[in-house]
Amino acid sequence: MVPVNLKLSNFTSFSENPPELDFTKFKLAAISGLNGAGKSSLLDAITWCIWGNSRSGESSDVLIHMGADNMQVEFSFELDGHLYTVKRRRSKKGGGSTALEFWSGSPLHNLTEGTIKATQEKIIQTLHLTFETFTSSSYLRQGHADEFTTKGPTERKRILTEILRLDHYDLLEEKAKEKAKDAQTNLSLLDYQLLEIEAELSQKEDREKKLSVAEQEAKKVKADLQECEELIKKIQFKHQTIISAIKSFEEKKIQIEKIEKDLTDFKLLISLNEKAKGEFEDILKQKITIEENYQKLQKLQQEKSNLETKRSQLIKVKDELAAVQKILISREEKRQIAIKVIEIELKKLETENEQIQTQINHLNLNQQTCPTCGQMIGKDKNEQILLKNKDSINKNEVQILKLKEKLQKYQSVVLPEESKVNYLEKEVKILEEQTKHWTKIRDQILQLDNYQNLFIKLAQAETGVKTHQEAILDLKKIYDIKVKHLTSGQKELEQLLIFENKLKEVQKRLIAQETIRIELSQKALELERQFGEAKQLVSRTKQLEQLASQKHQQKSKLQKEKQIFEQLALAFGKKGIQAMIIETAIPEIEDEANKLLDNLTEGRMKVSLQTQRETKTKLESGEKGIVETLDINISDEMGKRPYELFSGGEEFRVNFAIRLAISKLLTQRAGAKLQFLVIDEGFGSQDAPGRARLIESIDAIKDDFEKILIVTHIEELKDEFPVRIEVSKNSTGSTFEMVGE
Repeated sequence: MVPVNLKLSNFTSFSENPPELDFTKFKLAAISGLNGAGKSSLLDAITWCIWGNSRSGESSDVLIHMGADNMQVEFSFELDGHLYTVKRRRSKKGGGSTALEFWSGSPLHNLTEGTIKATQEKIIQTLHLTFETFTSSSYLRQGHADEFTTKGPTERKRILTEILRLDHYDLLEEKAKEKAKDAQTNLSLLDYQLLEIEAELSQKEDREKKLSVAEQEAKKVKADLQECEELIKKIQFKHQTIISAIKSFEEKKIQIEKIEKDLTDFKLLISLNEKAKGEFEDILKQKITIEENYQKLQKLQQEKSNLETKRSQLIKVKDELAAVQKILISREEKRQIAIKVIEIELKKLETENEQIQTQINHLNLNQQTCPTCGQMIGKDKNEQILLKNKDSINKNEVQILKLKEKLQKYQSVVLPEESKVNYLEKEVKILEEQTKHWTKIRDQILQLDNYQNLFIKLAQAETGVKTHQEAILDLKKIYDIKVKHLTSGQKELEQLLIFENKLKEVQKRLIAQETIRIELSQKALELERQFGEAKQLVSRTKQLEQLASQKHQQKSKLQKEKQIFEQLALAFGKKGIQAMIIETAIPEIEDEANKLLDNLTEGRMKVSLQTQRETKTKLESGEKGIVETLDINISDEMGKRPYELFSGGEEFRVNFAIRLAISKLLTQRAGAKLQFLVIDEGFGSQDAPGRARLIESIDAIKDDFEKILIVTHIEELKDEFPVRIEVSKNSTGSTFEMVGE
């Protein structure tokens, strides 16, 4: 990874729009400034942008510039000739949110995945570098210069494995183990299948014997069945011959039954013709009587026809009379009602006048007494009452006179329907007189009605007698012929009973043989099934023998494959190729680290890396065991001492030497391409000669890295570097300026 450009906004002490850091303008540079100015923040911006991690850990909100609610970092780098850009944003709004983008090329091509986690994994896969590996090898962070040396042996080995890109051997080991496991599963399945096959093959001899027995029995039953079927065919032929004969007899029987029916019909026809002939003869005997009565009937029917015309007129007149009488009655009822109303009104007025006259008489006799209430009244009052009563009587008399005139008018009026009724009643009497003999004539006609048919039959009788006589003679001839045919047929039908008995006997034999045939057929089918099963089992035995041979070959092949994959799993494991690569790399790291230490300490200090050591406890054999490790041993003119007993400056020199040795090793291998070296505040623990030697060492290895950044707050060191990134801080926040570019 080679840095190209860094843009940041509201990150830690840097405000919204600080300058961009262009890495293409230098190869080696120092980041200088006072403590707290924000020097390490530039490096935190890089690690936070790529991995979401920094000196503060994985907490992002504490990195947001004071007073701001969001921050953003955009970092571009080159890797294997390709340009990549990572953009990470963090906002505190709404509970907090993070956005991560990954781009490549120019123009930019989006490599961002659907989730932040997936995008982060893609960035790590592209770099082949985790945050821990980066900080343990190429980034000597402030306060973390001993990141690699202070970790345990197992963790050191893991970091070194990642740096050397040995993790893909772990994947190969897992795949080899899976393949070996699959092979073992298949072997177990094959063993089970072979056990089943061998168990079935043990029945081979028994199956072949069953096949032979089934074949012999099937042949015998087949021969018996064939013999039975031939016998059935003979019986069926005889059965069919008898049925045909019986059928012929039954047809003859039907003919005889028809002749018998015909004879019955002929008897009836002869009888009917004789009867008809007798009737015609009887009619001829009554010829004179029939003719006389027929003429009398004709005359009576003419008279009846004339009278029926008159009767029709009578009915019509009666209907008209009834309609007029109905109207007359209705009008008479209305007149009587009107007369009654007038009479009631007259009676009322007359009664009223009588009452008034009584009052007048009373007043004339008793002038001082009221005629209605009996109270005393004066003379004037008496006269008033008298005048009033007389006036009422006069008015009533006038009204009575009018009503009487009206009554007289109603009583004397003649209704027009009355004359119509009188006329129609006379017409009815005349017509009734004219038609009074109709009933008598009708009865006479009914008595003579039979002579109408007799006269018709009389006309037919003379020819009818002759015709029926001829018909009787013809029918009797045909009848005699049919009687002869009937007698002949009945004699032939006597043979039908014999054939019916023969049919019953043949049918019994046929049923018996069919039963035998069915039993033999079922037995043949069962034997054929048994033969087929036995044959199939024998055939299956041969197939199983071939299959067993194939399975043994597969087993041999799988055993070899399993052995190969188990060997590959061991080879790809931690104790295999990985251990060999590490064992090969360790001397290179030691040599490179000691070269640097030799320069930094004037040959006083040496480091050695131990990959194996004896166990503290003994094995069952009594000897001590060997365990895999990655111990760091340091020695100087005083001998070997623990890492913790060296001074801070000496510890830094060791850490620096090992870290640079690892980084240089990576540049010599086609691994993670760690071409970026960062030393953050490592010079403060060194005295002046130590610092000079560190600078000389850095200058000596600068051609092995594309970019080297040195972070320092020591003023006298600034002039030692050709390019300086001077960081300062004011009231608005931190900023920087590149000097010597």
